[in-house]
Amino acid sequence: MTRNLKNIFYNFEQGNYGLKIVFDLDGLYLLFGSTNFIYTDAPEFDGWRNWNKLIYKELEKDSLHITEIKEDELTSYFLKLSNRDIFYIYQHMDLEGDWHQNFSMVSPNEDNYNEVAKYMEEEWIETVVPEFRNML
Repeated sequence: MTRNLKNIFYNFEQGNYGLKIVFDLDGLYLLFGSTNFIYTDAPEFDGWRNWNKLIYKELEKDSLHITEIKEDELTSYFLKLSNRDIFYIYQHMDLEGDWHQNFSMVSPNEDNYNEVAKYMEEEWIETVVPEFRNML
């Protein structure tokens, strides 16, 4: 049975990288911590006070789920969603030379969708959570 994606929470911490994301899969949580994904049924946080809830209209539907997770050598991550949107995590360097991570939700009707989708399908891009479908 596929688990529906119910909520997405994120937190930017100080320092290099520092992006943390929680994908609420209807009682199972997929955590992203700068370089990897892990599953848990009880996420441990230092409270929710520094966390933001992603406003994404598609989460209101009961049929949205993650179909695949891919990565480009710890620099970019792609979560393909059942509605064809792509949750895209990427890195950028600020003017002081510090690396940061950010994300965007890319939909098929957006100008950069084809560019992100093509990048995600390059031959060197790996599926990072091959057991993902077995977990859901």
